[in-house]
Amino acid sequence: MGCCSSKPEAVASDSPRKYTVTNEVVSTPINTGRYNKLGISTTDPSLLIKGYEDEPLLSLEEALKPFDGKISHLDNQIKEAKSNCHYPSEHNLTRDESAALYLYLVHDKGDTVYNHLQKSWDLNDREQMKPWFKYLKLLKSGLNKLPDAKTEVWQGTPYDKDAEKILQSKSLQLYASMGLSSPTYQQVKSDLQGKSGAKAILVGYQHVDGKDVSGYGPNTQKETMIWPGVKLNRGKQNGLDKNGSLIFHLTGKSKPVEPPPDNLSNQTPRQESDTKHFVCPTEKCHNGCRGRHPEGHCYGFER
Repeated sequence: MGCCSSKPEAVASDSPRKYTVTNEVVSTPINTGRYNKLGISTTDPSLLIKGYEDEPLLSLEEALKPFDGKISHLDNQIKEAKSNCHYPSEHNLTRDESAALYLYLVHDKGDTVYNHLQKSWDLNDREQMKPWFKYLKLLKSGLNKLPDAKTEVWQGTPYDKDAEKILQSKSLQLYASMGLSSPTYQQVKSDLQGKSGAKAILVGYQHVDGKDVSGYGPNTQKETMIWPGVKLNRGKQNGLDKNGSLIFHLTGKSKPVEPPPDNLSNQTPRQESDTKHFVCPTEKCHNGCRGRHPEGHCYGFER
């Protein structure tokens, strides 16, 4: 894949991740690793964001405007994303769509878009998710254009008795939560166990509408993103290794996916005001055009 510029390797977050158990959220401490979160819930997380699809398709700046002053250096993060994102895209993502995905795939510690979004999800509160609707609309518009994951994808967590009970239960309905996964369990196992060989739980997902987002973030690993709300059916479960680690297989029963309207997915995001677009005389200017104009065009200036 081509990209706008070279990309630094991401540093994975080591903040606590959470999964939903009945109506409570239980913390599970983890080691560093991008996939050490079980993306499962016993309630449908898509209900928390119902209606986001009715939002207008905006520029990334406008979509994240609710978080001005709440996410440190947000303007700089947006500029960096637009400079480093995978654009032009062979999948026809706009720069704003690609930059929105780039921000989700940045897993540095601290005030990142991903970390703030994850905290909102963890609160399990629809009111906390509403400010994210415009960003989620832009993010999903881009994801809809990406290829589907063709193979089983993996997540994991250090061994946890409650997680094991949920996965083994025949009475609890499970749903997929928003998150990243790896196309190989060996990567997840390595992240979790390292050299210690600690006991772990690894979960494989099939048919969960996963999208291959490899090359759209700041790292070089192959990654699949799962959108929330797919109903999961339990498959077989068997021991993984001599440490007693467990493997579970979950298969999705997908909801109908609405295709992105042609008049929205390829349109120029709405601007706050009419602007003139022209070739910028400043080399490597970060004030990039919000519309689908050639590289080097600026926005918001009058001549």
